[in-house]
Amino acid sequence: MISNTFQKIAFDSVAEALPFAVDPTKITVEPGLSYTISPIKAHDFAAGVMAVFGSVVEYIGILRGLPAQTMKLNRRRCGLLLNSGQLQFLNGYGCLMDTWPVGPDNGTYRAKDGRYVTVIGLHPHLRDALLEYFQCPNSARALQSAVEKKPAQQIEDEMAALRLPAGVVRSPDEWLAHPQGTATAKHPMIDIEQRGNAGNRRLGKAKRRPLEGVRVVELAHLVAGPTVGRLLAEQGADVIKVQPPIGDWVLPLWLDVNWGKKSILLDIKSRRGKSRLIELLSGADVLVNSNSPGALERIGLDEAALRQINPGLIYANASYASASTPWHERKGFEQIAQAVSGLMHANSEDMPAPTLISVLINDYMTGYLAATGAIAALAEREEKGGYWNVGASLTRCAMMATTLVEPRDGEPYAPVSVQDMIDHGVDQVTPLGTFTRLAAAVEFSHTPSMATLPTGIPGSHPDTTTWSEATDGDAPGDLPHHPSRIARLGAIRNLVPGHGIEDRGDGGGGLSLASKRLFEIVAASRA
Repeated sequence: MISNTFQKIAFDSVAEALPFAVDPTKITVEPGLSYTISPIKAHDFAAGVMAVFGSVVEYIGILRGLPAQTMKLNRRRCGLLLNSGQLQFLNGYGCLMDTWPVGPDNGTYRAKDGRYVTVIGLHPHLRDALLEYFQCPNSARALQSAVEKKPAQQIEDEMAALRLPAGVVRSPDEWLAHPQGTATAKHPMIDIEQRGNAGNRRLGKAKRRPLEGVRVVELAHLVAGPTVGRLLAEQGADVIKVQPPIGDWVLPLWLDVNWGKKSILLDIKSRRGKSRLIELLSGADVLVNSNSPGALERIGLDEAALRQINPGLIYANASYASASTPWHERKGFEQIAQAVSGLMHANSEDMPAPTLISVLINDYMTGYLAATGAIAALAEREEKGGYWNVGASLTRCAMMATTLVEPRDGEPYAPVSVQDMIDHGVDQVTPLGTFTRLAAAVEFSHTPSMATLPTGIPGSHPDTTTWSEATDGDAPGDLPHHPSRIARLGAIRNLVPGHGIEDRGDGGGGLSLASKRLFEIVAASRA
């Protein structure tokens, strides 16, 4: 049973969006200290959402003839998983190897009217367009000078018109009063909608794992969308990730969220690539998408086309803004959602300047929400058939987080250290070497979570790859991972103890466990 108030609020808010009831009495959440120094109860938010995910996995398992299960989560591990891209090591060394995505073009700056605006130039094409808009070089000083020439709202509006991600830092009350905030508040945490009752594909009985036999096509990048595919794969789904031959990817994030998948390269804008994609979709159960709004529609794969290709498809979409809201067509990232929704404001009320919470709270939680919705729709499809739309958004997720707040000094904190990898880490041998990473959030009593395929690089499988054949036999097989021996032997080489993703507050910030600037801000605010 969930006893923590914040965890229960999070659990109930997600469970209310499901088409069936789940049983919280089967869940145990072990206590654990927070590491992210914030009034926002990120660990509890994560534990509540992840518990619902586990409950839905258990539900579909029972539906498919597997035994009922109990579930155990650890509060600290749930929060650690919100930065799991940082906490992954290859042969003892951190996977944070590429520095090009880190620069002043990813930051929060003071505008002409004294308001703050957050901008993201993570990928080269976004960075170049952002610098073109501001007519300045890529330095914090130059960007601050350029941002100060315009009011914050003008920057948000003009960049949105250019399809560039930017957002005014608002308070939670300002967000609720904004047309986008008002529209977002009307959405549940997960949108789940049946569209017709055609299609005759059913999963039937399972022998070993809750999602065995589930076929997933993933068209997703960065964190939220690929997290959906990874979570489904860990429960037995057959996931084929489709990546463009040339595109944007960030190595540590790619390695973190692509466990358990077959990865192929396809140019889906080409005749051959689109034809191959349609072939995969025709036999799939789930399509996971986190492409820019309208990307699939522009190549002729709108809902009508998808329903014709596969009338029993579950379409799971992870987006910046919720469907049918004024901003649905806008581009956005974790940081932009934190800014506009009031989350950054809530995190920074006792600080001299707006500062991001030190975890990817929207990215990972949106992934869990969309995965939860996809599994719930699969369960409903067993009886009702039909095409289902499932949606989760960064801004709806952030909006919920702003309600889970207590004073910053309301609990003690413990920095991330190698001990966390001893307590919560697993080692898994792959062709690339031995990875040390965080174990899955939910420990099931009967069906352990596992990634039977290792992470890798884009295109690890040929583009002719198709669905795996069904396996016979009831033997569960050996786990491909084990509690981290590398961590226990002290062979983690470059983990710097700290409190999350650094936000220097100067337009820089980076993927590092060194949070010196956060300590400086907190110390200054208390002086």
